[in-house]
Amino acid sequence: MRNLTTIAFLMATTSLASAASNESFVAQIGASNSAVVGQTNGNNKQATIQAGKKNTAITSQNNPSSPSKTNQSGIGQFGAHNNALVGQDGGNNTQGTLQVGVGNNAVTSQGGATGNKTNNSGTAQFGYKNDSLVGQNGGNNDSTTLQVGGKNASITGQQTNQHNSGKNDSTTAQFGWGNNAATSQNSAGSTDGSNGKKGGTGGDNTSGILQNGYGNTALVGQNSVGSGQTGNNGQGGNPKAGVDNNSGVVQFGGKNFASVSQDGQRKGVNTNLSNDSFVGQFGWYNQALVGQLGGNNTQGTLQFGAHNNAITGQSATDTGGTNGAFTLQGGYGNQALTSQTTTGSTGWFNSASGGDNSAATLQFGKGNKATTGQDASGIVVPGPFNIPFALGGVDNNALTLQVGKGNSALTAQSGGSLFPSSNNSAIAQFGGGNDAIVGQVNGGNVQGTLQAGYKNTAATGQTGSKSGLGTNASLTIQAGAKNSAVTSQSIANPLNVGVNGSLIAQFGANNKAIVGQSDTGLQPMIGANLQTTVQVGNGNSALTSQVASAAVSNTSVTAQFGSHNTAITVQK
Repeated sequence: MRNLTTIAFLMATTSLASAASNESFVAQIGASNSAVVGQTNGNNKQATIQAGKKNTAITSQNNPSSPSKTNQSGIGQFGAHNNALVGQDGGNNTQGTLQVGVGNNAVTSQGGATGNKTNNSGTAQFGYKNDSLVGQNGGNNDSTTLQVGGKNASITGQQTNQHNSGKNDSTTAQFGWGNNAATSQNSAGSTDGSNGKKGGTGGDNTSGILQNGYGNTALVGQNSVGSGQTGNNGQGGNPKAGVDNNSGVVQFGGKNFASVSQDGQRKGVNTNLSNDSFVGQFGWYNQALVGQLGGNNTQGTLQFGAHNNAITGQSATDTGGTNGAFTLQGGYGNQALTSQTTTGSTGWFNSASGGDNSAATLQFGKGNKATTGQDASGIVVPGPFNIPFALGGVDNNALTLQVGKGNSALTAQSGGSLFPSSNNSAIAQFGGGNDAIVGQVNGGNVQGTLQAGYKNTAATGQTGSKSGLGTNASLTIQAGAKNSAVTSQSIANPLNVGVNGSLIAQFGANNKAIVGQSDTGLQPMIGANLQTTVQVGNGNSALTSQVASAAVSNTSVTAQFGSHNTAITVQK
């Protein structure tokens, strides 16, 4: 064929001591196609097929003369100006590259596989000027890349080591125009020692990215590393195992951005704990950033519409509980931020574990904002003779649902308690311009806020005793327009035993209610502040302040029906 250029360098061992051979097949149809093949030390197999014009394929394979290891490569290119570069070293490497179109580029590099570990890579590109770069080292790596359209770019880097590592599995599929995806995964273990010493194992990393549309970008980095060793015969020591990381990103629309980073380590040679994350974005200018550390973290983000933002950060240590977060946003310009932390605490003579955090944020409409921060970590308090004493973390549960326009909700929960306890919060807002702020500390606090109407505002602050013996409960229901409710309750003294209770219900317009309740008395005295405010009508206002101590109980009830009513109650 005229203008056909074939350059084949077949470098194979011809020594009589070598029982292995190199195999190469090159077929080219068209004009100005180029193929370069270099293979050494036997057990290398490659096939290259090119049809079109000015396609280039370069294959380099090296095998350390192991009869049980092979390098295998297949390249198929159809079109014009497609380029494929393959480098494989050390055996147990398999790769396939298929490119159809114009100006596509694929680079694959694999090596370092030990024992029975393998590196496997598959790349398929259809369209115009797609770029794919895959680098895998150490074995137990599997990568699949599929790109259809134009100017898509995918970079995948995966690595393991030879000592007790896990597996890396990456899948990237991109359809459309201008999509970018980068995946980096690492799994490494710690070496075993003499006398039966066991090293910490690395976990498995699994990543999937699906993008369709315009200008989508997804970055996923997952790391699972074991460290340390047991003592002799697998006993004692300080081994830590890497947790499994599982991530899925699905993006459709335009200019979506998703970044997921997961890392985790747990005490012991092995662990079955994991970090799990899913991000789904549909629309325009959506952004999602997720970071999870330590295992026992589960997160899901689903966004519909345009200009949505979701940030989720979760951390759980060896001494902590679990974190669970779900964010669903539909509409325009929604924002959600969720941060959860759980860890234990250590005193002089005792230790305590952290609690569990659970958060769900649902937003429908336009311009909604939700911020949820939960801690659930253990704390240290002064014990007898001021000796530091560890208290366990409480469980935090938060739910925020907003439907309408311009809603805003902020929830912050924390806690450490002597006895098992929990903070529970629920905020539901319907309408436009609603605001709700809730802060709860140290467990035993229960809060519920429901707002329906226009320009409603509710703020609830509750503080429970670090001993866990005090309970605050608050319920605020507002329906109408321009309602405002503020509730503050406190049981801060560790010697306190008591209950603060508050109920505010407002129906109508321009209603205002402010309630403040404080100390409930010294142990073993039992004090209780109870307050109820019900307003129905127009322009009502109620103010209640109660302070109790030394077994004194305050009780207040305010009910107003009509318009222009005013009530003030002060008890001490």
